[in-house]
Amino acid sequence: MAQTEAPLPSKIGRHQVVGYIATGGMAELFLAKEQTGRPVVIKRILPHLARQTSFVSMFVDEARIGTLAKHPNLVEVHELGQVGTDLFLVMEYLVGENLAGLVRRLVKRKEKMAYGLAAYIIAEVCDGLHAAHEMTDDRGNRLDLVHRDVSPQNVFVTYGGDVKLLDFGVATAAYRLTQTASGEVKGKYAYMSPEQCRGEPLDKRSDIFSLGTVLYELTTQRRLFKRANELQVMKAICDDPIPRPSRETDEYPEVLEAICVRALARDRRERYATAAEMREDLLKAMEQLGLDGDPHEALASKLARLFGDRIESKRNLLDRVRSGGDLGELLRAEVDEQVDVPIVSQRSNATPLSKVRQATIPMSETRRRKRRRNGALAAMFAVAIVAGVGVGAWLRMQRHRAAAPVKAIDAGPKLEVQVHELPPPPPPPPAPQYIVITVETDPTGARLVVDGQDRGTTPVDLRLPKTDSAVHLALAQPGFEPRTQDVVPDRDQRLYFSLKPRRGTVRKTPKRPPPPGFHRFD
Repeated sequence: MAQTEAPLPSKIGRHQVVGYIATGGMAELFLAKEQTGRPVVIKRILPHLARQTSFVSMFVDEARIGTLAKHPNLVEVHELGQVGTDLFLVMEYLVGENLAGLVRRLVKRKEKMAYGLAAYIIAEVCDGLHAAHEMTDDRGNRLDLVHRDVSPQNVFVTYGGDVKLLDFGVATAAYRLTQTASGEVKGKYAYMSPEQCRGEPLDKRSDIFSLGTVLYELTTQRRLFKRANELQVMKAICDDPIPRPSRETDEYPEVLEAICVRALARDRRERYATAAEMREDLLKAMEQLGLDGDPHEALASKLARLFGDRIESKRNLLDRVRSGGDLGELLRAEVDEQVDVPIVSQRSNATPLSKVRQATIPMSETRRRKRRRNGALAAMFAVAIVAGVGVGAWLRMQRHRAAAPVKAIDAGPKLEVQVHELPPPPPPPPAPQYIVITVETDPTGARLVVDGQDRGTTPVDLRLPKTDSAVHLALAQPGFEPRTQDVVPDRDQRLYFSLKPRRGTVRKTPKRPPPPGFHRFD
């Protein structure tokens, strides 16, 4: 990863900077820590753009959207700050990998992601995306948000099994300070929708197409629209036949292929109308695909096996951040960058997605009303033909009945039938709501037990059903006094515990680092 030319700042606002992460299109990212020792990510607008009104407005828009985005599947923005000409965002620090790195690691190890688990990941993205689409401002006005950059790089999976949608930097909303010029194209080309490639006005269905591409690539481990240059990419998105997933992967489930077909419809009227509707089908697919147990825990276990080396390194990094020790060289933000994910096979006889038979998925009344109009017209012609034949047959039957003698039929004794009205079925129980409690300790690595159940070592992201009843947390670390606390999981929250050494135990004080120097990710 390229390094910054300027020296690493010692502080940005009130936050101590401890490392450099990366530089993007209009900002640079730093690893920093708060006074409590909690690590955070700081996104600072690049100095040469800080005086350009359009870029500053886009940056403020991202901060505004981020502070309104309060959802477990959306990245949290803590604050927007400015010191002199430095304009920066402070965001939560996530410990995990993005979906692009996850696919590369799977390709490298020649492994597959279980279809049910892949459906769960995309369903969680749908949940966060729908919350963003339905977002309102403080006065209740709809923002009509379109993310415009839904891609594997912007879907993050934590080692604890949480799924987060990142980066609203290029999003559009009805009440933005800065308006995107007509025809201006933003976002990663290989994950754009056809209307986005053409520079047309966008709505939330554009994000549905992008998410369909992400689902396709996660389940087939093939790049769908990657081509030699951007022009060929946009042509592939707008015109080239889209091969069905089952052609790329043997035994690809029909129920998942049907979801890809609908999400990747080039006509936006044929896609899912909302991300919530797509999530509904993904949850039904999870049941049919036989995903056993808690998918959140299953995803955490999968990541622990795939990224065990990086998990341990990142825990050591967090220990050094909190203790003020020398960080040394930081981990790469992107994993397995040398791995090349293959492209879908280019065969002229490939059956496009538009020709694929739709798999059977229980449909809502809304979906039934939205079936293709050409199917409705075909049905009307068929009914007309059948009706014509039927009328002729009915007339012949009536003439035959008029000529034949009528025989009386003895129906036997009259039966008395009592009809009892059945009570209405009980309403289905409401789906449980979940919250996330992040538990951090100093030092890290404390064993956490929740209501008698071992939940691993800190830092831990607990995904618990939302309730007003307290749960009991118990922390244990060799050489330190145990800690317990009752917590009510009624909202997302972060808990930080500073563990005290046991009596007679001398805790070594880490050496203070030299004056801030330059740190980077390799």
